[in-house]
Amino acid sequence: MMHIYTTCGVWEFGATTGWVFSADEKGARLLLLESSSTIEASKVYRVAEFEKTFANVCNISPAIGKYLRDAEVQKWARCQFSGYRYDIRTTNPAESINSALRSPREYPIIPLLDSVREMLTRWFCNRKKKISKHNHPLTKDVEKKIERKTKKGKTFAVYHVSDGRLLVRGDKINCLVDLDRRTCSCGKYNMMKIPCRHTIKAGFHVGRQQHTLTDLFYTTEAWREAYHESINPIAVPEDAWSIPEDVVEVNVLPTESRKSVGRNRKRRYETVEDKIRSSQTSQKRQPRKCSRCGISRHNRTTCWYVQVCKLWYLKVQYCIVSYGFFF
Repeated sequence: MMHIYTTCGVWEFGATTGWVFSADEKGARLLLLESSSTIEASKVYRVAEFEKTFANVCNISPAIGKYLRDAEVQKWARCQFSGYRYDIRTTNPAESINSALRSPREYPIIPLLDSVREMLTRWFCNRKKKISKHNHPLTKDVEKKIERKTKKGKTFAVYHVSDGRLLVRGDKINCLVDLDRRTCSCGKYNMMKIPCRHTIKAGFHVGRQQHTLTDLFYTTEAWREAYHESINPIAVPEDAWSIPEDVVEVNVLPTESRKSVGRNRKRRYETVEDKIRSSQTSQKRQPRKCSRCGISRHNRTTCWYVQVCKLWYLKVQYCIVSYGFFF
């Protein structure tokens, strides 16, 4: 899967075209693109709009257009993608777990597995509490999205075409909504499976609620089903375990691998994408705070708390030496 990122001014673009190729330390080629054209082309939902925007890109730089075509358009353009948003597995869950287990990864195998079990048990319990307090038919994030879309589509006009099919006017384009097939000519409802503003307005017109038009996977019931199982600890103490003799007699040897020179690496190698992401977050840096008192605009070395403590210590010493007591 190809990823395209905007650079927010971190990289130097060409003076005339605004496009540039870059390579990371391992030689992986990264294409840095101007956000006003190509990022827009990758995010549009309608094929006609994509072709118009992508033709713009090819006119600016034929080399860039060829590179993007060779990378297979359906892998980076939203409207050309044949599936849905969440039907492809990515490495995001694995990377999230690795980040959460950064410290326990140093443990031996048994404590490591126990740490994983404790972490997952805690996560499941927290999510079950959230679900038990949530009384709406859709999940929290989807409810917020639908609320925003409802406000945007208040002024639209709706016209009946046939059973379940309605024409919605008032936006940039007139959209044909099919409530039974769950499609809209704007393309958003087809891919996201969350009602777009046209679908919401059409649903209100025929008396259908938003949660009946939303995909099953966004419902609170599906959310509850995902966490209904429990991750239980081993209820029997270790000295009461029943272990077969052939397992006890097995002598487990270390792997026959040569240890690399230097310390073991705890974090993976940074790619160009990671560097761009870190440079984007660094632009929104929070003010530094003192690790001792928690107040900003100074650090641990120049902390006034230390100076006050030193003055009090000198005062106590002076009083004891001069008067024999402290007052």
